[in-house]
Parts: sequence; C-alpha cells; structure tokens
Amino acid sequence: MSGKAKDADPTSPGNIYLIFYNVFLSLGWLIVLIQTVNHLLDEGSVKGLWETTSTVLKIYQSLAFLEIVHSAVGLVPSSVGVVLPQVFSRLTVLWLVLVPFKETHASIGLPLLLVAWSVTEVIRYSYYFLNILKHVPYFITFLRYTLFIVLYPVGVTGELLCMYTALPVIARTHAFTVTLPNKLNFAFDFYWALIIIMLLYIPCFPMLYLHMFAQRKKVLGQTDKKIN
Repeated sequence: MSGKAKDADPTSPGNIYLIFYNVFLSLGWLIVLIQTVNHLLDEGSVKGLWETTSTVLKIYQSLAFLEIVHSAVGLVPSSVGVVLPQVFSRLTVLWLVLVPFKETHASIGLPLLLVAWSVTEVIRYSYYFLNILKHVPYFITFLRYTLFIVLYPVGVTGELLCMYTALPVIARTHAFTVTLPNKLNFAFDFYWALIIIMLLYIPCFPMLYLHMFAQRKKVLGQTDKKIN
C-alpha cells in the first residue's frame, strides 16, 4: 500500500516522505497495541478499553486516508482499488460506528479489531519503511505475509460485531438518517446503508484475502529462493 515506492532511490524526496510516514504510523500503532494489551491484562475486561485507546486510535487510523492519496498520485504502485475498500471500511467503523455509538465500546468486537489492526499495522508499516531502505529482515517479511492469515479474519469479525452492535441503536435513534420531506428532496437511511456495507464484506473479504495469499506466495517464494 504505502511502502514500496516507485522510485528506487531511498534518498529521493518521495521516499524520504514515505519513510517518515511509515515510521510514524508504525510507532503510533505500537502505542495502540501497548495500550490495548496493558488494559486487557490490568482490567481483564473490555470496560474502559475505548477510553484508553480512542485518542491515539483516531489519529493514526485517520492518517491511513493518505494511503489512498499515495496510490492515486502514483507515489506507490499499489492499486487504488485494493487500498480504498480496506481504508474505507476501517474509517467507517471508526468514525461512523465506534465514535458516535458508545454501546459498541462494550462489544467483544472492540478488542478483536484493536488487536488485529494494531499488530497488523506495526508489522506492515515497519516492513514498508525497511523495504524502502532495502534492509528487511526475513522475520519481518515472514510475519508481514503470514500473520494476516489469522489477523485479517479476526479484524473483520471485530468490525462486523461492532457494526452489528450499533444497528439497534441506529434503528431507535435514526442517527445520520435524512427523511423526506426536506429542502433538498433527499432521503438517506443510515441503518440500511450500514447493512449494505456489512454485506459488501461478503465479496470484498475473499477478494482481498486471496490477494494477500497471492502476494505471500510471490514474496516468500522469492525470498526462499534467495536464501537457498
């Protein structure tokens, strides 16, 4: 996504920016991971987990929007079509589900997505900036293209559980819903919009999951050949 730059020169302005971006994001997600693990170990429950992690989470997950920009302007070779659904789903869960609906903070989906997101991103962003510097340890490459097998389904499960928890609240309060009549003659039902987003996971998850398996075979296969 935002790691493998098109320019091979690590000292180029674009790559210097990407190194800073990826280091900054990897450290930020490490903070989220530490906060999550410490809270779960100390408290033994989900209660208070959102309050512990939300400030840092909002900052670093929101910065993922720049990954779409990086792809769109050609700073990295990643396809916008691959990057967009991943970033969009997470920003939707964060800003339209977790932030406005406190009921989701008690969902088991919250720790699931926090652990899955933070572990994934610490490894992914570390891999990206080390890849630009052309010094990626094998264990980082292996983790980058292996842990997703477990973390991706866990993260998706957490996201869906949080959205599911928000649905009754949305149905009761009509949050983010626009009804007719109004001056713009426009109607929008957030309850059904969120259900549609959840249903989109059915075709999108297998596509992205299989894409990662293809990348795993390609990258680890090449790495094993070099080692042998």
